[in-house]
Amino acid sequence: MSSRKPGDEDGPKAARRRWRPSRGTAAAVALVGVFGIVMPVLLAADRSATPRAQAAAAAAAVPPGLRPEVQGWLKRREKFQIELNDALVPFVQNRATAADCRRLNPASRALVVLNRAPDLKIDALARAGLDKFAQAATACLAGNLAEAQQLVRAGLAERTDATLPFDEALEGE
Repeated sequence: MSSRKPGDEDGPKAARRRWRPSRGTAAAVALVGVFGIVMPVLLAADRSATPRAQAAAAAAAVPPGLRPEVQGWLKRREKFQIELNDALVPFVQNRATAADCRRLNPASRALVVLNRAPDLKIDALARAGLDKFAQAATACLAGNLAEAQQLVRAGLAERTDATLPFDEALEGE
């Protein structure tokens, strides 16, 4: 038999054994309550933004030079740019011939007719000097080598002036 009496369970000793929340536990409960209220509000606000606005914000965060469509445009343009640079060498070295004129003509016009860049600022900067090179090719084919040389120098000056802004535009500055 037990020495306990039927009323001992509810006596003063039993009250001491009951669990009571500490200050840290109360703070944790309050913190969970705050997150329980704040997080659904934040999630609802995030869902209320339109997918188009979210895509625009994501695109704005990525510099133009790292966007896939600009990368693709730069890659398609690369071989034409190399050909133009190679065609300009004899003009820069003042030793251009009729054959060099025939090479400059398609090289300069290929970049002019190439589709536009996905970014308007990049497109404008990438086209700097191209009109001068096309004019130089026309003058050269007409037999005016001196004018062609002058137009090539003017086109190169335009391209040189556009180089830094072009790089900055690609970097999103």
